[in-house]
Amino acid sequence: MKKLTDISIIIPAFNAQDYIGHLVEELLREKAISIEVIVVDDGSTDGTAAILCAITDERLVVISQKNQGVYAARNAALAIHCGEWVVFLDADDQITDAFLQERLLIARQENADVAIFNAWHADITGSHRHPVHRKQPYRQRLTGYAWIRHCVSQKEWPHYLWLQIVHSSYIRENNLRFQEGKSHKDILWTLHLAAANGLFCFADKKDYIYVNNHASITHRQDYYDIRAHSYIDVISDIITLSSKPQHHEIKRALTRHALVECRHFLGLYRRKITDRQSVRSSFRKRIALSQLLAGARSLSDIFFLLKLAGKIYL
Repeated sequence: MKKLTDISIIIPAFNAQDYIGHLVEELLREKAISIEVIVVDDGSTDGTAAILCAITDERLVVISQKNQGVYAARNAALAIHCGEWVVFLDADDQITDAFLQERLLIARQENADVAIFNAWHADITGSHRHPVHRKQPYRQRLTGYAWIRHCVSQKEWPHYLWLQIVHSSYIRENNLRFQEGKSHKDILWTLHLAAANGLFCFADKKDYIYVNNHASITHRQDYYDIRAHSYIDVISDIITLSSKPQHHEIKRALTRHALVECRHFLGLYRRKITDRQSVRSSFRKRIALSQLLAGARSLSDIFFLLKLAGKIYL
């Protein structure tokens, strides 16, 4: 059995030959703490496997599997990780120096179950960037329930996995796993993470650069229908979560969040969906308008629901 390490870094990789080697080498330069870097090669057909094979550092663990998507890849890594803490990264993004060491220091100092950091959102050239979030409770500690209410009231839900460092015991005790699928399931992971009501801390430290690559699969025309169906999964799951008796305290906040995700869904549906009949049918089958009405708190919400009813339910 492996000795417990400080941090397990989990990275799904699919056809990532242009950047996976650089990211792994950057991580392995951190010598002050004990780490394992788990890369899940999710059915790559390029040189990803060869690049990973050429790295001989024993701290690198490679899992090879048939292509199942990033969420199944992360679950595969969670099943074998041995770190005290877990960090999730994307293969094509960038990190700052001493990224892991500084996250670990803050999380331990705050005695948190989850620490949430900030990041830069950049274009492919790196010349234009802005913070991923601006309204989080920096330098504070909140329960997961309080954080959900804060995010809903501030209309800012930073669900990105690479903002988080999570204590492994918190993941195991709450049986947290990713809902497998193609898109948007990071929203659900973060909601379930918060709904377990552990202790969260927040730092306005921009230690990660998320690169918005318009050539990625999520921007392809044939992927928009998949994203719409994934939004339906997300909205349905949030409503289910809100209906559980143990979450009565945050029922209102969760239903309001479901309404926010409906706005994202409708924006996609109106502009980019090809098979509208299939998407509309699935939405109507799984989500009742009355369930969404419970999240309405303003005239703007009512007007939106009328618009949604006209497009989906009528």
